[in-house]
Amino acid sequence: MSTALLFEHRAVAEVDWAESVPKLGRSSVLWLDLEQPEAQELDQLADALGLDRQALDRRDKPEFVDFEDHVQITVSAPNDSRKLASVTCLVSKRWVVTIHDDPIEMLETFRERATGSGSTGELEGLEFLANLLEWVFGSYFDAFEEIEATLEEIDAQAMSGDLESRDDVLEQLVAARREIGSLRRALTSHREAILALTRPELEAIASSSSAERFCELRGRLDEAVQAARDSRESVVGAFDVVIACTGQRTNEIMKILTLASVLILPGTLIAGVMGMNFRLGVFDTTAYFWVVIAAMLALAAVTLAAARMRDWI
Repeated sequence: MSTALLFEHRAVAEVDWAESVPKLGRSSVLWLDLEQPEAQELDQLADALGLDRQALDRRDKPEFVDFEDHVQITVSAPNDSRKLASVTCLVSKRWVVTIHDDPIEMLETFRERATGSGSTGELEGLEFLANLLEWVFGSYFDAFEEIEATLEEIDAQAMSGDLESRDDVLEQLVAARREIGSLRRALTSHREAILALTRPELEAIASSSSAERFCELRGRLDEAVQAARDSRESVVGAFDVVIACTGQRTNEIMKILTLASVLILPGTLIAGVMGMNFRLGVFDTTAYFWVVIAAMLALAAVTLAAARMRDWI
């Protein structure tokens, strides 16, 4: 599936890219988005843009290649399920091509916003790419926000004592920790490519404004990496909360068991003394049995009352 949008001045239209490429003006930029393109379609695109067919080959990890009159940059972006998907971007002054195998929600959102933007056609290809990459990094922020929301829910459940299974929660925390690590490594792998886009060697297709935009993107990338570190700390904090709440629950159980032992201990002592094998006259009177039982109950009641007065229970 392919989508071609032509931005001219303050107008935007969906066009046939094969017919639009030869007619690109100085105040227009063509964005061609290819999802799971066939080899024949890539061959036609290479011929239309005058590209080496190898320039359209997709890569699995972030990478930057300079072809003098255009550049190729591969980025990784999280999709709607927070799984990383690679997007290969080819950029010249007047056209931008994005190629990917999986649907990416970020690209759909960017297309909707770009369609409503009145000045997109006045941008050059690299400036258009800078806007696209800003949305890529924004998708990482969204992923970290979703993880933070999950962690906050775990914290709330742990603090309120509503955790159903500690083992299940720990599995969620381990999965979140691994996911954050994967997203953070993907983010840091973009540093070299973003740095390359600020080089003066790109003068053939770059401008001072595009170089400034990519310098700003470096700061945006650093902010995203910091967000990954914050999310990682949140996982550790959630783990501490779960462990603390588990310890508190254990303390409550031990308090109940201790109180039960204190209640039973006096009665056990009395029963042990009265059960000694000595002949005493008191054992000839049946009423004394009930006296002993009453004493045991009285001691238990006094112990409960003392515990209640001292707020032990």
